[in-house]
Amino acid sequence: MSQITRVLIEGDPGLLARLCGQVERSYEVRTVRQPEKSLVMSKARDSVSRQPFFMGEILVTECTVEIGEVYGFGVLMGEDAERAYQLAVVDAALHAKLPITESWTALLFEEEQNIAQRHRKEHNQAMKSKVNFDTMEEYNAKR
Repeated sequence: MSQITRVLIEGDPGLLARLCGQVERSYEVRTVRQPEKSLVMSKARDSVSRQPFFMGEILVTECTVEIGEVYGFGVLMGEDAERAYQLAVVDAALHAKLPITESWTALLFEEEQNIAQRHRKEHNQAMKSKVNFDTMEEYNAKR
């Protein structure tokens, strides 16, 4: 389920809105907990001692909804009440295994491919500006 959430958060916001809309048009969605901002502690691991420590707090927006008797939870970094609600609706629909979700597999896979392509493009752009210090050392030695 976390892979689906990653795709929905990183991907096109329009896809999340469309999936949420499909559920809302076909099922009754009850908001259990309105979208609200919270702070969560960010945990990391010290690279030398390998001991965990808390780096600080991160602002998140979270929401809980219910479809039938199944709960859905949406949480994302930052302040975005609408997307937290949409994530919660899609999460509830997937957990309830609603028939409408069967057609989502292809859409989510396609969006995952789009994200991977965007990441490759960003990586290639970053690599163009990569500095090779060995080359710089050779250049300075020749001067």
